[in-house]
Amino acid sequence: MGASAWDTETKRPIHVDQGVEGLPIGLAGGRYLCRACTDPLILKGARPEAKVTPHFAHQGGGPCRLPDREAQIDADDEVVIQLSHQIRALPGVTGCTLASPGDDPHQPIGLPPVVVAQCGETTVVIERPGTLPSPQAVRRRILAVRDQHAGAAHVWFLRRDPTRFGQLSSHTVRLGGRDVEHQRVAPTEQQLAILEAGGHVYWLDGKLVLVPYGYHSFRHPARPEQDWTAWPKWPRRKDPRDDWRISKPRPAPSADCWGLVPIALSSLTRNRAAFHPADAHKIMDELYAAQEGRYRWRDRRAREVYAERHASRPPQPDASIPAAEAPATETEPAHVPELPQLPQPADQQAADASPPADVLPAPAPSANPSQPYPPPPAVLPTIPPPPQQLPSVPRAPRQRRWTDALRMLRRRRER
Repeated sequence: MGASAWDTETKRPIHVDQGVEGLPIGLAGGRYLCRACTDPLILKGARPEAKVTPHFAHQGGGPCRLPDREAQIDADDEVVIQLSHQIRALPGVTGCTLASPGDDPHQPIGLPPVVVAQCGETTVVIERPGTLPSPQAVRRRILAVRDQHAGAAHVWFLRRDPTRFGQLSSHTVRLGGRDVEHQRVAPTEQQLAILEAGGHVYWLDGKLVLVPYGYHSFRHPARPEQDWTAWPKWPRRKDPRDDWRISKPRPAPSADCWGLVPIALSSLTRNRAAFHPADAHKIMDELYAAQEGRYRWRDRRAREVYAERHASRPPQPDASIPAAEAPATETEPAHVPELPQLPQPADQQAADASPPADVLPAPAPSANPSQPYPPPPAVLPTIPPPPQQLPSVPRAPRQRRWTDALRMLRRRRER
């Protein structure tokens, strides 16, 4: 038993939940076709005296040749019907119907019907697919909507695919003086095709709508008189030059990924003359203003760090001035006066001329060439001059030594 069929006369699907009043019963000349296998269907239970609810059945009462496909179509249709009830309940919506622009049972697009809503003076065509078909099928639906609903806004409400959400980490944004986490998602080829054709890609999560903006990562250039290395109180694993910018109100095709702003579904019709995500665009404007302030702050901080690190360094001497011509500084050693040479006795001079026998001569410089010597100090210490002393008078030789020697000679002779 099927809940829907393709009406070859009106070129749109028929759902028994929305009523079958006025439709011919039975085969109706082959008017009803199965949306899964394209076989003719029979409308049953449409008579007032019927004991069963209205439904479509294959000839002979047999099941569909593609039961899995038929079940998937019925499930997708049920989601769209529930969405139509939500859209119809929004303030400012005056009309809401279902349609299948460009669809054909013999060449199906692979998309469920759309919700055509009238909001004030604007028409909105809302898609609610289970999964997006090929990019060619998506472009075919977009062209069909343009032909049948000229000037209408084409909005795609996608499901939060768990295989795609979570691949990119969320990022922190600053809104109203507090940090807020925004999810990020990598767009697919089908989503980029919708964006390129002028459509709007949103995600519907319960009563929340996730509106995308472009996320572009970049690195600040290192300009002269800026220091971007090891900022104080900056996370060690992050480089202060790494930053990002936003493209709005629609993501630019060159965006690295998409950031998502959550808003309430009911806010889309707050302006009753249009179906418009005004709350999301307001948040995007705040993100843009915050990024301008962030640019200026990081640029100014890099200059401040450079000035702080170069202010404490002493001035370096000019390398163009030779060392011999460099002006004298306060670190040069003071002049040490030469000590006067005092007279010495003859025997002392002879003793000084010939060193004692027990004193070894100093080795030649080449005797131990590998012996390290400390380098001379760059600046000689200042040595104060010694106090002036009177010259010492040489003492007279001891006469006792000669008399003792004469006595010993006399004793030897006497013996």
